[in-house]
Amino acid sequence: MQDKDFEKLGFKCGLEIHQQLQTDRKLFCRCPPVYRNDPPHYTIIRHMRPTLSEMGTYDGTALMEFKTKKNVTYEFYGDTNCSYEIDDTPPFEMDEKALEISLIIARSMGCHQVDEVHVSRKQYLDGTIPTGFQRTAIISLKGKVPWKKGKDINIRQISIEEDACREIKDEGHEVTFRTDRLSIPLVEVVTEPDAKNPTEAGEMAKRLGWLMRSTSQVRRGSGATRQDVNVSVEGGQRVEIKGVPSLKMIPTITAGEGIRQHNLLKIKGELEKRGLSPDSMEVEDFKTMVHLDVTSIFAGRKVDMFSNWFEGKVKKRSGHKVYAVLIPGFKGLISHTTHYDQKFIDELSGRVRVIACVDRLPNLFSSDDEPARGISKEDLKAVGKELGAKKDDAFILVWGPKEDMETACQEIYLRAREAFQGVPNETRQRISDHTTSFERILPGPDRMYPDTDRPPIVITPELMERVDAQLPQPWWEMWEEMRKASIPDHVMAKLVVSQELSIYKQAVAGGADPRLVAFTLVEAFRHLSRKGVNVKAIPGQSLVFLFNEVSRGVIFKDAVKRVLELMGRESLDPVRAIEKLHIRPITEKRAEKSIRGIARKNPDLLEMFKEGREGPLMGAVMKTLNGYFSGSRAYDIVKSL
Repeated sequence: MQDKDFEKLGFKCGLEIHQQLQTDRKLFCRCPPVYRNDPPHYTIIRHMRPTLSEMGTYDGTALMEFKTKKNVTYEFYGDTNCSYEIDDTPPFEMDEKALEISLIIARSMGCHQVDEVHVSRKQYLDGTIPTGFQRTAIISLKGKVPWKKGKDINIRQISIEEDACREIKDEGHEVTFRTDRLSIPLVEVVTEPDAKNPTEAGEMAKRLGWLMRSTSQVRRGSGATRQDVNVSVEGGQRVEIKGVPSLKMIPTITAGEGIRQHNLLKIKGELEKRGLSPDSMEVEDFKTMVHLDVTSIFAGRKVDMFSNWFEGKVKKRSGHKVYAVLIPGFKGLISHTTHYDQKFIDELSGRVRVIACVDRLPNLFSSDDEPARGISKEDLKAVGKELGAKKDDAFILVWGPKEDMETACQEIYLRAREAFQGVPNETRQRISDHTTSFERILPGPDRMYPDTDRPPIVITPELMERVDAQLPQPWWEMWEEMRKASIPDHVMAKLVVSQELSIYKQAVAGGADPRLVAFTLVEAFRHLSRKGVNVKAIPGQSLVFLFNEVSRGVIFKDAVKRVLELMGRESLDPVRAIEKLHIRPITEKRAEKSIRGIARKNPDLLEMFKEGREGPLMGAVMKTLNGYFSGSRAYDIVKSL
């Protein structure tokens, strides 16, 4: 499908970008924001339970998480965690630097600042936060970021909040989180659904990423930036895809979601054509839905399909069971394609995997499937007979621990019933560049409530003066300046999001050639890194000094790469590196004499040069001059011969 095809489907996409901030402490405590991979100092086990909201209701997501019956283990470190992070101590004051950086980002996006920052609690019962809630606060609303002709990126709101834990392991009812990332300050930028096709979704994320990184006050590296994307098509519902780790994945993952919703709407339409309705699947309670323990049908033999739970033969009396659930009128729809290699049965499988914790795949088999891996036609006939299935009915087999089977059957039935609404509101997780799987029910407003542990923070004129003094040059203005300096788009695109952007600004402000600086920081750095040179360890001020030496005529630009390589390999400053390489400009008279000597020794190369094949002779010339003389001036001398 092309972008225009998605536009015809009524595709819409908005973003929630989470960007960690570069601070010396966490948001509400004084612990250092340090990632850890060493063994934890101690662990804590918790069980999450839902609480009533201020309106006296439970959030649907909290209830869903409670059904999973998870044992949550947290890995803690005595020197980078504290009692605040396990809710045994009230929060400290909000880190002022984090608030300052978040306001810089908000101002850069043209947002309206709030007068007071009010902290709220957002419930998270998936275990990612030991307290069961995240502290978050809106700092600005309604901004605009220039995008393309006639179109802006509209910002709905920007919040400052604390980051959650890192998941280390999730198997069955046991999940383990590492708390090193916990409470690191981040901003959440929420956009309006301005992207009308998958390509635009990727462009939006890229431009907002450029803007935040241009502040030079945000964290880099793995996990520092995560994008949640909200996607819908005409007739569908908003679906959130959590934690897309790479910008280049956004077009493919949102395209997959658009196609998925389109196909779910097709399934809804087919159910309507069949004269079915939600009433046809309505039951008084889950005990009255048609589901049976069919373990006995497979007992006494090994079935490869069940081998993920049954090690040997299927036994009638064991801790693991095979159940069947009747889905009235769904024949042929369980195998209906949703997106890429996914089918409707994968929608059911995702719910069973997450909520019932039957997470060893495959976990389902349907009557739409061809008999395989030890399940025969006779088995399917026997199951259908036990269920009382009619010719237009379908059924699902599910297997696993006995204690999880009732929950699994309920989730299969619930998700099948949701097919009548087309696209259910839910949060999904990425499983490939194209596909997603169920993660949880989409949270509602009931999970938010005021936090009374901290008073409101007044945004003072003095704070805004400090913020305004640090506002970066808008990236679109910087882009235009780079373009005027004849820097190619592919170099600009890498430079504006790189950690070397501040070095570029300082060097150019000091009179260095913008094109030389840009190519050095992007292309030369990439080439030297591949050779094993640790260019990232070279101090920024040393790089600025080196570029200034070129503009002063101390060395020619052709020698910069050689100097950088020596600086990186031997940890030398620019002056010592230049001295060690004996790089000093030679006079034009001496250079011309050397060039004429090369031409006399290589008349064939000179002839090739005059015929337009300039590379061989210029290569020999520059190898001899070796950075001691200007390459462009050397070319002029060769041309005059």
